[in-house]
Amino acid sequence: MGCLRSGEAHIGKLHDAKGKFAFLCEGSNDVLVVKSIIRQLMPDGVFAMTKQLGGVNRLLKEAVGVARKLIAKGYVVVVVYDEADEKDDKAIEELEGPSLIVAPAKRKIEAWLLADGDAVYRASGLTFRGPFPTDLIEDPKYAFLHHFHRAVRERKRSYIFRERDFFKATLLYWDVGRARQHNESLNELCKKIDALKR
Repeated sequence: MGCLRSGEAHIGKLHDAKGKFAFLCEGSNDVLVVKSIIRQLMPDGVFAMTKQLGGVNRLLKEAVGVARKLIAKGYVVVVVYDEADEKDDKAIEELEGPSLIVAPAKRKIEAWLLADGDAVYRASGLTFRGPFPTDLIEDPKYAFLHHFHRAVRERKRSYIFRERDFFKATLLYWDVGRARQHNESLNELCKKIDALKR
């Protein structure tokens, strides 16, 4: 599944956007990751906002209406969701248009975090050994949580114990440039954003 369902031909039209981006996400942890991507990839002078729409089906159902309103206001809309979640595939088919990028995180967004092994090591005190690219991990959420729970058990990082803490700790060191080299779905999103900046 491609990152831009409406095809490469629309990149030129996207390039004419007024520098306003809206990222639609599922949950609060996804928003943390997307905000890090925005900080690292968006040039100065570009206005970017994030909007949390809940679980994947709610996100995909509401994204069509929300995207239409935002596109009418001059936004390029980026929809980020976890590909592994049970979802309505018909809703995904409705998400097409010249100012719309659909960016599924292969399996789960945790795979994007795990793709930067250096950040995971610095956050947890333990080396993450893969597999790489992290798109290959069958259950990235489990792998991510298991890695950090192990760090807590081994007293490498006893001060972090909640899932959100694990996200925040990793994102302190997470570099989208390093991560995209080890995750194909993240790299696809970054390529689309890079094309808009030219």
